Amino acid sequence: MTTIRDVAQQAGVSPATVSRVMNGLVGYTDATRQRVEGAIKKLNYEPDSLARTLKTRQTSVIGLLAPMVSDALASEVMRGVEDAARERGYAVMLGRTGVKSTFIAGYLRTLRTYRAAGVILISAVITPEMRQLLGPAIPIISVAISDNSGSPSVAINDELAAYDATRYLLKLGHRRIGLLAGDPVSVFVAQPRQRGYERAMIEAGCATVTAAGTFFYESGAPGLAQLLQQDPDLTAIFAMSDEMGAAVVNELQKLGRRVPEDVSVLGFDNTSTSQHVHPALSTIAQPLEEMGQIAVRKILRSRDLGPRVVQHRLIKRGSTGPPRASS
Repeated sequence: MTTIRDVAQQAGVSPATVSRVMNGLVGYTDATRQRVEGAIKKLNYEPDSLARTLKTRQTSVIGLLAPMVSDALASEVMRGVEDAARERGYAVMLGRTGVKSTFIAGYLRTLRTYRAAGVILISAVITPEMRQLLGPAIPIISVAISDNSGSPSVAINDELAAYDATRYLLKLGHRRIGLLAGDPVSVFVAQPRQRGYERAMIEAGCATVTAAGTFFYESGAPGLAQLLQQDPDLTAIFAMSDEMGAAVVNELQKLGRRVPEDVSVLGFDNTSTSQHVHPALSTIAQPLEEMGQIAVRKILRSRDLGPRVVQHRLIKRGSTGPPRASS
């Protein structure tokens, strides 16, 4: 049976260093971490989780809770969380909680009973009630959302990302740009993104045209109808999620409008959905998988739980181009 000493010998480090790497602690270089992780994979090492539980009074479980969030976005974050957790000998307990606080509370109580190593929330802010249910010993962090209060989080700057997205469409020559927004009650995602869009449009001297969606595919077609009712001559639409963006592309084509020749469409998130539509969707990329990995490292270090802002980037694909008059 492979032991931690075997891994240490293979990697050329001490058993204590292997333990620090597996638990996400500090005190080693990236090169050392890569050697240790390579040795773990090569030797197929599986840590004795029972012994670790008895020693640390903590199980090898990380809770991953997804309240109301799109499947495409959640799956990207999950992949990063599971990869980072597995490398460190942790299992992931997934809970799809919806929007019902009773479901979230139930999962948190269970994770506290299990003495989980930490909890990661996907696109949901941390509330005082959540902290109380978990207790002070279990760290919690949110991914893909930040309330700007200093709470533990890994997220992009949503307002800046939406501003950059709108500026890109403006630079292509579009002046009649509609926004298919997310749920208006989404204070920490939809509202900042709308502010970014409005700021760019106002700076360019252009009128804003908005319709509310839900971030989900099903809201794309009715949202598009609302936008076109306000301005039938829109030449570009910025959707706050790839799912809504994909729905807009499909619905425009049903209406006989070509994408991007008649109407350009820009999404948000760079999930797999953005490439499963024709033409492929230009989008603002959140590094969702990497964000999940960062969250795992932060909760296992436990002393590194401040907010982390990661960089977004623009992905240009076939769904955007200059308006016909500018072509």
